[in-house]
Amino acid sequence: MSDSGIGTLRRFYLLKRITAKNLDDLALSAVWQSKQEEQPGVELPATFPSKTTLAAIGYVAKEDLDGADADELIQYAGLTRRAADAVVAAHAAL
Repeated sequence: MSDSGIGTLRRFYLLKRITAKNLDDLALSAVWQSKQEEQPGVELPATFPSKTTLAAIGYVAKEDLDGADADELIQYAGLTRRAADAVVAAHAAL
């Protein structure tokens, strides 16, 4: 999955989950969430920047952020540019 530019299979499922939720298809979003959660992932540390905001959207593991950039985090998580840049930098340091 990493050759596709998406990152991990877990992240692929997360992006499908977010898209379904944005289309108000909560049932399909729940299906993608279960698939995402079936995939292995390393939980983000307690001190990770914007952890609560990210978790509300579904970014809960390092693998969920593999391939994410600041623009994506601004769009999907509603982060400011500064917060999104901090998340990208913190992820790179993991």
